[in-house]
Amino acid sequence: MTLSTVDGTMDKKKCNRVQRNIESLRARLGNVRPQELVRIAKQLGRRRSKRGKEPTYVSDIFRDARPISIPHHRTLKWGTAANILDDLEGDIFRWNELLDAKDISTPDANE
Repeated sequence: MTLSTVDGTMDKKKCNRVQRNIESLRARLGNVRPQELVRIAKQLGRRRSKRGKEPTYVSDIFRDARPISIPHHRTLKWGTAANILDDLEGDIFRWNELLDAKDISTPDANE
């Protein structure tokens, strides 16, 4: 089962790939560029919103997800990057729940 995002569709395979990207960024928290986090946010269906001092990304798919501000500095401090990655992992968790629910409610045609 796939669902639409800003950059295309989301399925379990893409969720796993984004999770691996997040894990690789966590391995180098002191050297994370904002563009890397923005790319992941967009892969998870977030879009840029015109609010706040820093660029903010909101989810149209998960209305209860809080907005994520991603400052545009050369590199982010490790605590800032870690908090943003935590929020993005929350999106992966929501995607996995949604995809699991869709798989349960949609019986496989090959059965």
